[in-house]
Order: sequence, then C-alpha cells, then structure tokens
Amino acid sequence: MPKGLLSIGTSYEEISIISSRREARSAFRCSLACELSDPGENVIGGRDPAAAQQRGTIVPRVSIGLTVFNGERYLQESLQSLLAQTFEDFELIISDNASSDGTQKIALACAAADHRVRYIRNRVNIGVGGNFNQVFRLSSGEFFKWAAYDDLCGHDFLLRCVEVLDRDHGVVLAYPRTVGIDEHGRVTVSHGPGPDLTSVDPAVRFGHMMQSPFWATSLFGVVRAEIMAMTGLLPSNAAGDHVLLAELSLHGRFHAIPEDGFFNRDHPGRALTKSSIIRRAQQVDPRLRNGPTFLRLRQVGSYVSAIRRAPLAQRTRLRCYGAVGQWLSDRVVARTLGSRRPFSRGK
Repeated sequence: MPKGLLSIGTSYEEISIISSRREARSAFRCSLACELSDPGENVIGGRDPAAAQQRGTIVPRVSIGLTVFNGERYLQESLQSLLAQTFEDFELIISDNASSDGTQKIALACAAADHRVRYIRNRVNIGVGGNFNQVFRLSSGEFFKWAAYDDLCGHDFLLRCVEVLDRDHGVVLAYPRTVGIDEHGRVTVSHGPGPDLTSVDPAVRFGHMMQSPFWATSLFGVVRAEIMAMTGLLPSNAAGDHVLLAELSLHGRFHAIPEDGFFNRDHPGRALTKSSIIRRAQQVDPRLRNGPTFLRLRQVGSYVSAIRRAPLAQRTRLRCYGAVGQWLSDRVVARTLGSRRPFSRGK
C-alpha cells in the first residue's frame, strides 16, 4: 500500500491524507481556482466520474459528504441518523479536518462496520471551505448532500429528496423543513420555508436569494452533483454558503419539502457562534486576515463570479448584476443607519 494511506475495515478502503502544509495550500488553491476555471472534459469540478469504478465499487446514487473538526460529542449520533436512512443507495465520506479529540476513533469504527463509509483525515486543518469542497470532489454519486457532524436527519430525508429530483429535472436542490434543536437534542424552533425559489426565471430566483442573506440551511439538502460541479463550490469568504446557494439558484429551481426532516443543532461549540465577519471568514479559510471592508468586497466578487459563470442570457445576467447592486446598496444604508448615535444632551 502506498505511503501516506491507511486501510480500514474488512474491505481495506483507502483513506487519502493531506500530510503537509504544502499540500494544504494546494488544496486551498484548488478551492479558489474552481471559481475561475471551467470544468474539464473528464474531471468535472475536480470530481472524477470514474473514481468509484477504479476503487472497484459501484457508483452510488447519492454521496453524503460529512465534514468534522473535533466533533466527538455529536458525531456518533449524526452518523447513526445518516446510516439509518430508508434510502440506502449512498456512500458516506467523512472528512476529518485534523481533529485532536476522539473523532478519528468514532469514524474508523463506523467505517469498519459499514462498507458504504469512507474516512479521510487531513493532517492539517484546511478550513471549513477547503474541507467542504474536498469532500465534494471525493464523491462520485449522481446526487450529493453535505452533512455536519452535529446535525441530525430524519430517516426519510434522502428518500423524499431523491423522489423530488427524479420526478422534476428542473429542480436542482431539494430539502425538507428545518427544525432547530439544542445541545441536548431538544426542539427549540421550527424554521420558516425560506425564500420562494420556484420561479422559472433565474433572475427572479437569484433576486429572492439576495433578499434573504442569512438563509443557508438548504445547503444541507440534496443537490444534483453535475450542477454543483458547474459552480465555484464554497468560496473563501464569510458568507460562502449563501454565495453558493445563490449560484445554484441560477441553474434551476429549489424544492422545499413540507415536512420536518433536518434537525439543525445550536450549541456553544458551533462555528457559527463566532459571529464577527473576520472570525467567520477565518473559519472558512484560515488564510484570510483582512479587515471587514475587504471581506465584503470579496463577497461581492464571489457573487459577480457566480453570475459570470452561469449559462444565462445577457439580459438575465444584467438583471442579476442589478440584484447584487441592490443588495450592496441595502447593506451600505443599513450600516450607515446603524452607525448613527441618538443625540443626547449631556451635562
């Protein structure tokens, strides 16, 4: 077996390992380059359609990419909810971002017990964005779903989403209703349906996304992998999840399944609690050290790149650029009003 690879389970599934900082930087560059380059003829968005066959495995209909960093507290429960899916034709790829707790032990035990599970461990932390993009590129299924180590999925999550995607080829992303849970798994809130992304007009869908800048849980739904591969994946900025959803909306309609199926956990260790734009950006890409103004401009650039990549008519493209301009104008106005202090008469 080549140096740098591990074998696990009875099937000797090989585990890719990023073993040096040089390789980690290369992974970052691949993540950024995807925003600028077109997919190749045989390797789509970094995915190799023949990779599963080369490993001697059958290509699954769904690939689940679970990203984790120091997730021992919730990982086991999350894995159980995925492996208990009523739709069973899937692979589960666990991408461990150099955890220092018991994550590896849990993941290895899971991979040894179920042939559908692969485990990849990064020797260095390549950031949330790098890890998300890496696990997609390692996938081979017709459909793809990201999963987080601390969230839970209802048993019919995959079944309901695949039914929608099989029935309506104009839908690129399907997802059930999101329910908020706390660190103990207790229900805290039922989320709303989010923006209406059912229009046949890409500019309308994109405009609705730009009007909902904090809506992103649908990114954990099931997406057509061939469409995902046409995007820039998760870009290196503080709102990369929203940027990617906005780009996906340019390629097709979203379908919200009207039943509870995704249980989004809020807890003290959650990355989202690091709420400043700089901290959020560094969670996505540890290399980012710039101030908030630069990071906002980087976000705008990501939206513009998404519009430029999408297969749109010129008039539609211009309308999408206008939606970005309106979003930026609204942000400037909100920040200006928020920075004003009420006049008070002192002594």
